[in-house]
Amino acid sequence: MEIQELAAQYETRSNEELLRLALHPEQLASEALMVLNNELVKRGIHGPEQLDAFRKAEEERKAEEERTPGLFIIHHWGIGRMRFGKAERIYDSETGLERFKTTVFIVLMVFQEKLPLDWEQVLKVWIVAALCIFAVIVAFRLLIRFG
Repeated sequence: MEIQELAAQYETRSNEELLRLALHPEQLASEALMVLNNELVKRGIHGPEQLDAFRKAEEERKAEEERTPGLFIIHHWGIGRMRFGKAERIYDSETGLERFKTTVFIVLMVFQEKLPLDWEQVLKVWIVAALCIFAVIVAFRLLIRFG
């Protein structure tokens, strides 16, 4: 990947995504680190105090997620904080928004390009959906029999 392409890619990323990359500079090539530092300087979030504050906020966020996993704990990709059908979740603490890939079952034929599917995620969602339907059927049969 060329430096200009990498710079264009970093320009589209959120501050949080860039700071996450900056937390682990050893994982980046020297050119990527240079482009990342340039983008951080351009946004005014390049100082060690910003990185330390972000590192602390990330640790607090991860600790909070571990303390409160959600309403139910069934599986790491199931019920709880992460919902069914989500992959590659990114949470922006500044805006409170989250971005993620998800499985879409109903597709309107408005889009011109076909997007690639994550078949592993599709399979997981369909298995969970089938198990939920099966559980509802069993529950109704038990309700009818003993109710």
